[in-house]
Amino acid sequence: MIRLNALLALVLRDLRIASRRIDLLIQTMAVPVVVLGLASIIFGASDAWPIAVIDEANTPESQAVIHAIDDSRGATGPYFETITTDANTANRLLHEGRLHLVVTIPSDFDANHTIQTQTYNINTDAMKNVRLRLDVAANLHDQPHGLNTVTAELTKAKPHDVTRTAFMGGSAVILALLLGAGLISANLYAVDAEHRTRKELALTPLGISQAGLGASIAGTILAIPAALPTLALALSFGTRATFENLLQASLIVVPAMLAAAGLGVLTATALKTHRAIQPTLILLALGSYFASGGFIPVPSLPPLARNIAAWWPPSYVFEWTNPILHGFQGNPTGTTIPIIVAAATAILAWAMIATYRDHLKAHVQGQ
Repeated sequence: MIRLNALLALVLRDLRIASRRIDLLIQTMAVPVVVLGLASIIFGASDAWPIAVIDEANTPESQAVIHAIDDSRGATGPYFETITTDANTANRLLHEGRLHLVVTIPSDFDANHTIQTQTYNINTDAMKNVRLRLDVAANLHDQPHGLNTVTAELTKAKPHDVTRTAFMGGSAVILALLLGAGLISANLYAVDAEHRTRKELALTPLGISQAGLGASIAGTILAIPAALPTLALALSFGTRATFENLLQASLIVVPAMLAAAGLGVLTATALKTHRAIQPTLILLALGSYFASGGFIPVPSLPPLARNIAAWWPPSYVFEWTNPILHGFQGNPTGTTIPIIVAAATAILAWAMIATYRDHLKAHVQGQ
């Protein structure tokens, strides 16, 4: 009972430190919000891409092509937005990089049925997307006239689909919880290292080895309120989950938070100071989000990123949690929870050993 009370006292002490040092929480709250905001604005949905359409034929047949371009659309809206129909303006805007595409319908279109295109950069994936969108418009024009020899009917959206922004929002909340647990725990432990208060902890009934455990538990607790701004932004971007899905996902995320907290303490024992700890953990978190299944699912990543994700632990947290969070999977698989609980236990034990050795090293050096 004494040991439990002593551990509780350590946790409460760290919580009080955090309440007085709000600066230790600001980065934890800000980073996921900035990541989600930028990712959703830049990559959140397929926008209507700016193009120019130059009609040199000005015939009913060419007008039908223009109507097909205007009518082509996907699940999130129109494919194209016609910015100008003037050839000189279109040429200038294209060379300035302000247009994705210039479509020119030549004067002999009724005879040759051929259109001319100019793109800003033919080699990028975005330009490949433009070509596919233009093919859709061409098919729309040909179908009423029976000119298609093969017609592909694509289901572009289903009622249960999760939008890209909703997926990124759910992943950002997971990121906020993991980064919060790791960074806050590291910051709390670094407070003792920087302010030379480890001798006080050495006199407690638990000894110095429990300092890391106390910081890990306190960091995990504080990560929850620190993730609320990210949660609010994710909700505004359309992320939704049922209460049952949240409970099932928490079976994975909570042990993962404890593991992240332990890793944060390990980082603090190695790097010592806030100015070294914070950028290291933030960069690792950003890399985990964008290259390990937070931004898009792992199977959609490039080959190199998939190879990295195969051995990068946060990738498995995203892969295991997102299907449950968005309702694609009812509950964790039989081996998921034992694996992540075992990993969290091992990391916390490692953190306790590291904090004890860190104290011995500091004591030898006269601290």
